[in-house]
Amino acid sequence: MALDGVTEMTTAEVRSIAVRIEARLQSIAEHEAAIRRDLEALASLSSPAADDHLLDVSAAAQWLGVSRATMFRLLRSDNQLRHVKVGKRTLFRPDDLRSYAARQVAS
Repeated sequence: MALDGVTEMTTAEVRSIAVRIEARLQSIAEHEAAIRRDLEALASLSSPAADDHLLDVSAAAQWLGVSRATMFRLLRSDNQLRHVKVGKRTLFRPDDLRSYAARQVAS
């Protein structure tokens, strides 16, 4: 029912419109809850491939929150900082950086 030009409505008509609005709002709330559950499920997923790559010195330094110079100093002085040499490149596994950072916090 269009409301243009209507000046009076019966109580039953108003109640009917209110019931339809409530039903639609309930449906929206159910959809929103389902969407939030799906988003939470997606957020909890981790891609194994996302953590399989090796980080170079710059990326590892950024990950640890230190400068490149500090990273090279750590490579020379701290044998607990695991790394891999591939040709001239020094690379780090993200898991090794996590372990290293955890040991630094624990000590």
